[in-house]
Amino acid sequence: MVFSFFKKSGEKMPDRPSARPRGEAAPAPAPVAEPVSPPVQEEDWDLDFSMASTQPNGGYGIEVHEETDPFAEIAEHAAILYANGQDEAARSTLESIIHENRDPGAVKLWAMLFDLLRIKGDRAAFDALGLEFARICELSPPSWNTGDGGARKKTPSATAGLVVLQGVVAGDDPVFDNLMQALTDGGPRTLELGRLAGLDVEASAKLAKLLQQARRRGLAWSITSAEGLVARLAKRTVMGQAQEEPLWLLLLELYQYLGWEAQFEEKAVDYAVTFEVSPPSWEALRVPPAAREPVQDEAGSEGEAAMLEGEILQGNLGEVSAHLKQGEECHLDFSRVTRVDFVSAGALANLLKTAGAGPVVIYHPNRLVAELMRVMGVDQLARVELSKY
Repeated sequence: MVFSFFKKSGEKMPDRPSARPRGEAAPAPAPVAEPVSPPVQEEDWDLDFSMASTQPNGGYGIEVHEETDPFAEIAEHAAILYANGQDEAARSTLESIIHENRDPGAVKLWAMLFDLLRIKGDRAAFDALGLEFARICELSPPSWNTGDGGARKKTPSATAGLVVLQGVVAGDDPVFDNLMQALTDGGPRTLELGRLAGLDVEASAKLAKLLQQARRRGLAWSITSAEGLVARLAKRTVMGQAQEEPLWLLLLELYQYLGWEAQFEEKAVDYAVTFEVSPPSWEALRVPPAAREPVQDEAGSEGEAAMLEGEILQGNLGEVSAHLKQGEECHLDFSRVTRVDFVSAGALANLLKTAGAGPVVIYHPNRLVAELMRVMGVDQLARVELSKY
């Protein structure tokens, strides 16, 4: 109860009680109404809690909601299980959350499971998962060979002009900003598509437009390992089904870059019939592939990424250490590394902090290894070339 020490305007001060002989009872005071406190609303409690927020503007009772990945903890848990050699536990963790949620947004978990099945050599389970992935996520699944551990092809030259598209690429992927800048600069680019599992419609439209503009301007752009993507696009573009037009346009552009004129002409007729438009015309590349200059790194010489293979366990990073030179850029190919344990991931982070090397790029770790690198902060110390799976 709060008592006021100040008389309100218009109120009479109460009479001061006079002294009475001992033993004489004082008259009972007049009843005073207790002030009624306003009921506490739920919103008031919410504001009280938000006052302690560490987010910007938290001191003003404004709640700041950050978008978080609802599957991040599952991905982290599975990566740690796999790093510790608990392959079956990692697999069941990924399978259970995918099957229970049926959420197309969990593409990272799908990618981790695809890579785990490749590493374990379980082709039947991989193919079954691919069908389920295509049905639920409405995207083309990755092919078996794109992530087949020791059977992978050697990584293309790790050069400034190489652009690697991996996994399932969305329309807001930063790679398109890089390609747009390259289009503005007019420099040569080589697009590596062998590890590309799929693109959404927006990404397909952007890539098709960029390739078309580069081709018509006669820029020295080329593509490599596009056969798998072309095959998947060809299956999704069916005559008479007027949907996903950007996929058609991208496929026609890829045919141009590959020089597959017969396939182009056939698909162009299908496109014209399906969308009731005039068929596009074949336009030979103004800069033939044979005449293009080799893409070089910043030092002016063609370079290769250092290839690492097998499992990296117990902090054994001797091979990695050998490639880290003081102040020099370093490219490490992890495409054939099947596992990195927890100790080694931590040791790698410490090595990158203390080695004093120039920019470090880690190419193509499988998604389980890549997620462990993220957990241990390796991706904050080196550029990890990976998709947004």
